[in-house]
Amino acid sequence: MGDKSDTGCGCCGGGIFGSIGAVLAALLSWGTNHSILWALLHACLSWFYVIYHWFVYGNILP
Repeated sequence: MGDKSDTGCGCCGGGIFGSIGAVLAALLSWGTNHSILWALLHACLSWFYVIYHWFVYGNILP
């Protein structure tokens, strides 16, 4: 049946760019909230959370 190219998980955008965004979002979330559940949610939101965190907290590095 139809071959589908595997580009990573659907929630992270796939590829290396999405993976880096997911890891960065999880690290930023952990540093802010100290909660695994929030870190997982923010990792799925990936670059959206990274940009939000940058606007709200003014830093992008954990």
